[in-house]
Amino acid sequence: MQAQAVQRTSNGSVLWGMYLLPKGIGLLLSLEMIQLWPDLELLYSHHLLSESHIQQYQLPWSMFIINTDLIYVFAALYILSGLFMCFHSYTFLPTLSLFILHYSFFVGNSVWSYGVDYLAQTGLFFSLLFGGRQALQLKRQGLTNLGSTFFRLQLTFVYFFAGLGKAFGETWWNGEAVWKAIQQPFPSTWFPIPLTAYRYEYLWVLLGIITILLELCYPLVWIKKNIRPLIINGIILMHIGIALSMGLLHFALLMIWYNLCAWNHPLLNIVKPNIKPLEHSKPKLQVPIATETINTTKGGKE
Repeated sequence: MQAQAVQRTSNGSVLWGMYLLPKGIGLLLSLEMIQLWPDLELLYSHHLLSESHIQQYQLPWSMFIINTDLIYVFAALYILSGLFMCFHSYTFLPTLSLFILHYSFFVGNSVWSYGVDYLAQTGLFFSLLFGGRQALQLKRQGLTNLGSTFFRLQLTFVYFFAGLGKAFGETWWNGEAVWKAIQQPFPSTWFPIPLTAYRYEYLWVLLGIITILLELCYPLVWIKKNIRPLIINGIILMHIGIALSMGLLHFALLMIWYNLCAWNHPLLNIVKPNIKPLEHSKPKLQVPIATETINTTKGGKE
């Protein structure tokens, strides 16, 4: 019913992207925690790092609690919150729960924090305020585009300044940064690039320049016509390449999902409910309308 309500609105495409945003984030984070499940006790204890070293980087509400048996309880709640976000229309409380737990597990201590953890935290923030049913609430208040606009601005800043940082150096212009990135010893790489590929220098130079241009030109996606599909599809292909060559599947899928939801990509139409308007048809039995007035007082005769 909630999905049907989104589709009936006049600006359903904008609402549909923000309505789906928490669902994809919840599923991706749940799968990531399931993958980490066997190593939770090892990661969140003093087995790898000393207690003093962990506490040195500890922020309030962090999940780095030394020698606790509750770590699996919180991890199970993390997974259930994400799955509830994905498969249920009511997402506010599950998103709030996952927002707190994600901070506690991955952001509250910089020992295990990566850039993707902060990006996921940001997505949870926007999902909490503008995603799911909140998108419908904003529609009722006449603020349909508010959440989508802020989310688009956030992505614009992320990509533009990432490209700006790359542009100031030399390694992205000469292909060295691309070559080093794909030669990192990631164990989950799907299509490893052999060392003999170093001879294709112009290919790595071209990929580096394309990456810089895509990120620097990201603000142009606000222009709806021909520029937006070109840049967004290029960004999606870039993340697919990252997933295949570097094995960073979680990061790539998260950023692809952000771009799909923020800019209402046509791929989102795959999961749109098939809602057809009621067809008005003429009744099969038609009663002819009398053209003369019948006088019942004289037995039907005048």
